[in-house]
Amino acid sequence: MNKKIEEMTVGEVAVEDITRAESLTPISIPVLSRDRHESDKETDHQLMGLIAVGDTSAFEELIRRYQQSVLNLAFRFLGDREEAKDIAQETFLRIYQTAYRYRPDASLKQYIFKIATNICLDYINKKKPLYTDEVPDRPSHLNPLRDLQQNELSGAVTMAVQSLPENQRIALIFHHFEGLKYAQIAEVMDTTVSAVESLLVRAKRTLRDKLKNLL
Repeated sequence: MNKKIEEMTVGEVAVEDITRAESLTPISIPVLSRDRHESDKETDHQLMGLIAVGDTSAFEELIRRYQQSVLNLAFRFLGDREEAKDIAQETFLRIYQTAYRYRPDASLKQYIFKIATNICLDYINKKKPLYTDEVPDRPSHLNPLRDLQQNELSGAVTMAVQSLPENQRIALIFHHFEGLKYAQIAEVMDTTVSAVESLLVRAKRTLRDKLKNLL
């Protein structure tokens, strides 16, 4: 690459990887070229249709719309900014590779989150990184005592959430941090709304018991 990876955005890395690796192109249709202002007008589902026929401008627009959400989600699972970037890059590359199989049965955000979650879980099963309740680039406080107290609470939350069963942890992240509705979480997790409700009730009850002395 002409640029170092650390100096590029996730989108730049993903697009450059795709344009440099013919094996990543799902079908051999010539890449179309469109201006950014044209892709701004497309719906998510329309973008996926264009990506399926090799439109890299549409792919860039998709990354622009969802890059930060995927980075935040991956960071909360992994707790490491560089690893979160790797997960985000892999997520978008996988979306590009399989765009021709996409069906607009749910929102694109749910579709992307499902892919990102599966990649995170594969990574967790291999390396078992810690969950974090912070997000990238969160500004630090100037009060050392407050920082210490917050670090202690954050550490306790990390341990408590990490101890939750996998499905409870995933449901909690989607609902509490990503703001997904129960039906959306059910779609991402391939389960029912009632099952999501049960997972969240149990997760919150467990966290409340584990953190009652700190809250």
